[in-house]
This record gives sequence, structure tokens and C-alpha cells, in this order.
Amino acid sequence: MSTANLSDPDLRRLLVRAATGDVEAFLDFYDATCAVTWRLELCRHGHADRAKDAVTRRYVGAWLHAAAQARSGLSARAWLLSLSPDLMPPLAWDDVARVGA
Repeated sequence: MSTANLSDPDLRRLLVRAATGDVEAFLDFYDATCAVTWRLELCRHGHADRAKDAVTRRYVGAWLHAAAQARSGLSARAWLLSLSPDLMPPLAWDDVARVGA
């Protein structure tokens, strides 16, 4: 699937599929949203290593809570960017591996 310029309904459908464990759908969601997510975290942290950690934590949270997006009332991108990686518990490498990050 080409992820360029996916509409919000397309992104929402990807998250619905991801909530059922569809890794390919989540990877498509990631591809469609990672540039804006990276820019946000780089601006927030001002350092590439901290931004990378925050991006990873944000997407792990998105994977684990993908089903919540529909109830949020937010667009898929707004929902993703509203997740707070700073409030998520620290990740161990086995957590990251478990969700396929």
C-alpha cells in the first residue's frame, strides 16, 4: 500500500486493523505518520537520541492502544500526537521486541 497522502479515514482503518494484531497495517500507519512524529519529537527534545526514544515510545503506545483511537474523537494523526511518551513507563528491549518495533 502506498502511504503517501493517506486520508484520515484510511489511517483510522489501519489503526482498526492494527488493533486486531495486523502488523502490516500498523507498519503502513507508521510509514504514513513517522515524518511528522519525528519532527515533533525532535523539536520537543532538541536531540536526536532523545527524539528517537520518544518516537519509539509513542509508537509502542500507539500499537498497544490502537483500539482507543476510534473512541478518542480525534483524527488518527491528532490521536497519535496526543499520546504522551513522557508519561509511559520506560521500555525494556523485550517490550520493544514484543510489539515488533
